This record gives sequence, structure tokens and C-alpha cells, in this order.
Amino acid sequence: MSAIGFAVVISKLNQIDSRIQNLQASISEIKNKIDRSIFAKTRSAIEVAEIALKMSSSSSRRRLVSEVIQPLLEAEHYYQAAWDSDWNEGNCILSREYILILSLVYVTETKCYLELEEHEMALKRLAEAEEILKPRIRKYVKLLFEDPSGYLHSACQGVRPSSILEILKYVTAESNVDKLFDEHIRTAIFNRCSIESWTDSIPLRSRNAILALVAPSLVGVEWTLWDRMPWNTGARREVILGLMSRANQVIAAAQSMIELHRRLEGYRHEINEMVRLGLSFREWQDLVLPPKSSSEDQDSKILLLLPA
Repeated sequence: MSAIGFAVVISKLNQIDSRIQNLQASISEIKNKIDRSIFAKTRSAIEVAEIALKMSSSSSRRRLVSEVIQPLLEAEHYYQAAWDSDWNEGNCILSREYILILSLVYVTETKCYLELEEHEMALKRLAEAEEILKPRIRKYVKLLFEDPSGYLHSACQGVRPSSILEILKYVTAESNVDKLFDEHIRTAIFNRCSIESWTDSIPLRSRNAILALVAPSLVGVEWTLWDRMPWNTGARREVILGLMSRANQVIAAAQSMIELHRRLEGYRHEINEMVRLGLSFREWQDLVLPPKSSSEDQDSKILLLLPA
């Protein structure tokens, strides 16, 4: 966690913001639900935290870090409620984006407490992050793979059954790969359903979540593209097959969410180790980060610690 640079955090926020705006542009029904001012305040709080942690004066760092914690807490409450609303209403269009924003906010808040040498509070906040995010991550990944058989269709180019199995291990908490293969992969191979019946069978919220990843412009709250076009038209079939050819984007999103789940645990272990060694946050950073004069590519390490 100490290797996370704020420049990369801001870059991730920019990516999330861009995706949200793309979704907003195509869904008039949810425009009023996206409070741009909240996002702006969240980004501002993270940027202030970045400034604070770069200050040479210890007293100035602590003062500014203390001030930024409140807006971070407000952002956590807002985006948790936003996720719950998006999920409970069955839209699931912005589920991933809310999870990613929450993860970046919690990581920033944790770093603020570490700067204040409030290690117990940092661990407490990180424990809350895990409690809030992990079940939502699992729900989201399960949503993408409500029926994994469709991803084995020939239209889903380059999808590996092994990747699907790893995701199913996470979703089902089943470690027996042979059992998962028999229940999900073998059945799909020998009883291959048509792509039409598969897309018609998965819940609307699953369709929306998938479309939000592969074709944001086609997402709708009360409709999806395949609901508007009869299957006997060649155009509809071609569009659906084209969307399924991007199935690897769905696989990658699921894998990224699973990795985020694991990174949260890694952050907690890192702080526990820092406390065990009796090191301050600054001392820990000096220990795990390459020197500022080093030519080593720090971004390559930083990116490993952030959600995609």
C-alpha cells in the first residue's frame, strides 16, 4: 500500500470519471443520480492528501491530513449508498465504478491515519473497507457470471475455460476444479445453447453490467438492445455476436475485481508487519520504496497495487 503514488490514484479517478460520463451520456434516466459535485469533492480531498503527504513540515502534514479525513468519510458513505441503490434497483450499471472509487478513498484515508501514526485506527478503517467492499465485489463478479456457459460460445473470441474456472472458484468458494468443470464447463461444451437463448435468459441487471463494460452506449435502465429488436432480424444477431466478441473485457474486469479483493488483504498484512517491526509510516516507505534518485520504474510497482 505504501507504494501507491497519488499521481496514479488521480489517473485512476480520471479513468473512472471518463467511464461514468460515457454511461451518463447514454442513460438519461440516471443522470440526476450522478452527483458531479460529490465526485469533485472526493477528487479534491485525495489531491489535498497528496499535497499534505509531500510537505516537509511534520506539523503542516498532520494538520492538513487531519482536515482531509472528514470529506473522505463523507465520500465513503455517499458511494456505499450509491452502490446499494444501484444494486437494489436492479440497474447495476455503475456497480464497478462505485467499488473502484470506494477502494481509492479507503486507501487514501488509511494513508492519512498512518501519517498521523494512528496505526490502530488505520487498521480499523481498512477492516471496514474489507467489510464494505468484499461482499460487493463478490456480488458484482457473480453478476457478470450468472450463467458462465455463454462465454464458451464461439463468438467469445480467445476466452479460456481456465480463466472462467478461476473466476468460478472465487464466486462459488469451491476449490474443487474438477467439480466446477463438470458442473459448468463440461455441460456448456456438450449442451451448447444458442447465443440468443443465453442473452435472453440472463437477468437484466447482468445484461446491463456486461454492456457497461463492452458497449456503454447501449446500456439502458429499462431496456437493452436485444429487447428492442426481434431475433429474426440479422442486424440484431450481428450486434449481439459483435458484443460477445468482446467477452475478454468482461473476463478482465472480473479478474481485476478479484485482485482488488486480495489486495485489500495484502494492505492489512502490510500494516500489521509495519506495526510489528515498530516502524513509522515514513520509515516503512523508505524501506519498501526505491530511493527517489533511483532509475527504477516505480509506476510498474504502483500499478500492481491499484484496481484496473
